[in-house]
Amino acid sequence: MDRGESVARTRRPRMERGRSRNGCSTCISKKVKCDEARPHCRRCVRLRLTCEWPLPKSSLASRRRGLGPIKSRDSNWSPTSIVPNDGDGDGDGVISPQSATTSCMLPTVLDDHSLPQCHDLVSRGSNGDDYRAMDETSLMLLLPDAMSQGIFPAADSSAEKHVLSMAKTPDEEHLDNLLFANALELPGPLTVDNPLTVTDLSFAYAPGGAPALGSDDKQAVMFHCKVFASLKSTRDWSCSAHTLFFKKAYDRAMALHFLLAVSHNELSFHYGQGPQPPKESQEHFQRGSQLFLQSCSSFAAPDHVSMMISFLYMYLFWMRRDRFDSNKLGDLSRTVLAYTRTYGLDTLCASDDLLSFDNTICGGGMTISEQVLLARIIAYLYDRDGFCCFFGCGGYFADYINKAPQKRQNIWLRSRAAFFLPWGDVSAESEVQDAATLDVYFELIALHQEINTYSQAAAAHAATMEPRLQRWLEAIYSEHAMLFRQIADQKYHAECTLMAFVTVTFFYAMQIYLYRARVSSFGAGPIPSGLQDALSSLISAAYYATKTGSVQLLERFQWSLFIAGLEVADPVHQEWVRNNISDPAIKKVFDHIQDIKSQPPGGISIKKIRSLVSDDFSVL
Repeated sequence: MDRGESVARTRRPRMERGRSRNGCSTCISKKVKCDEARPHCRRCVRLRLTCEWPLPKSSLASRRRGLGPIKSRDSNWSPTSIVPNDGDGDGDGVISPQSATTSCMLPTVLDDHSLPQCHDLVSRGSNGDDYRAMDETSLMLLLPDAMSQGIFPAADSSAEKHVLSMAKTPDEEHLDNLLFANALELPGPLTVDNPLTVTDLSFAYAPGGAPALGSDDKQAVMFHCKVFASLKSTRDWSCSAHTLFFKKAYDRAMALHFLLAVSHNELSFHYGQGPQPPKESQEHFQRGSQLFLQSCSSFAAPDHVSMMISFLYMYLFWMRRDRFDSNKLGDLSRTVLAYTRTYGLDTLCASDDLLSFDNTICGGGMTISEQVLLARIIAYLYDRDGFCCFFGCGGYFADYINKAPQKRQNIWLRSRAAFFLPWGDVSAESEVQDAATLDVYFELIALHQEINTYSQAAAAHAATMEPRLQRWLEAIYSEHAMLFRQIADQKYHAECTLMAFVTVTFFYAMQIYLYRARVSSFGAGPIPSGLQDALSSLISAAYYATKTGSVQLLERFQWSLFIAGLEVADPVHQEWVRNNISDPAIKKVFDHIQDIKSQPPGGISIKKIRSLVSDDFSVL
């Protein structure tokens, strides 16, 4: 049969399957499916490709013709009635096109009633308290098109979507003016009386940043309150301590700058842009640092709440880099310690008279709500500094707090009162539900810092510390045996909160850390049966914690996974642990340690881990 006479084959119809439009740029460019898992999709991880994500669109207000905020009208406004033209064109009710255009071009004049009021952004009680649950509609800000449906892109495919109610929108001009006045005003010339003090403040100088993300301050505030606050806590965002901190920071220029620096940086993480702070974050950090350096050299009465919140936000900023900077975190720890001791803030917050309104107790001009909030901030600073101390970064402030156990406990009790003030709010419900668990969690934080000290102590002192620390761990387990039994038995998991899973995971990681803190190396064999049981319980509790809620921003849980990854030898469990470590600095340390453990003798000591961090992994 000739070729021309051959029967034409019927071609198989082409079936075009749907491709992802919201995936990473790498998958879209190859026209392949993307599971949209942030910050690295599974295809890019499997093929070891660079997973790049498109930048979010700028807000509608910046893209619309004429720029500026969306026009808003007074509630009493009504349109001008239109009447027929009688022929002369000068009817009282007729607006000519020329006059209409002219009126639109005139600048809007705001009276005193339209100026930004602080209570427009934060819901306050009738008594002026600052601890009422933040109203959801008070944070409904203008979002870019990517968020126009009220959903932020999830950091991974399994993450919970954060739906935003768009029923009501506050006056955007109020929020614009508030952020402009507090966040965008550059301070005056910098004058420092003591240059020697500035040389120890290396943490006040921002690093080189990445390109601009394209986000504005309103989006950063919304993200901080609705997404970051909930991911950073086991509570709902409206009941989170970070929401309490925001309520005190929004009208303090220095604290607000650092808050916005953290918020823009976390928003960049959420969009998969990497650990380098975007331009928006760097600018706010620089402005906050200028105000911070000025406040260190001024003779005016210090604002303790503003200063301590700023310290906390600086911790949150530096702990989210691609590596732990031992110099900056060490200087920050020493500065927090010096400030606390200079003004006696630990003594102020450890007063036995918990709800006294005596001015001598409240520090002269400090209200009871500020005193309680200050105790909460100190507890958070103590937690962050102890966490960094494990990696050889800082720990001076945590050591100071640990030297006075009764004062430390009083500060913790005072900080709990933030959710139990007389006027109360809905956030007390979660505090009551997790009351016993939170006490165990804070006790473990204190024990963690004691083990940090034990791991670096002289041999003679360490010999006396080890039995005491072992008894401390055993006492925690025996006194709260019900908590550990509930986590171990799956039939009780429906009754357990995320905080319970995180606390138990932390406890088993502490057992391993205490055993490996001195002579023994992580991952070295043979492994005692007790240590193997702790490792198995740690992996089990961590697995169910990830199924219960978001844990990617909980530092102590991330640290517990890090400890598990150092010990586990099974490649399946090791891969699971690595995939669930989302903190960039911890993951970098973990990856370098895995390279070291692949070489004989296979283990790694805590001393070696700290030397790697301090030397920036220059020596393997």
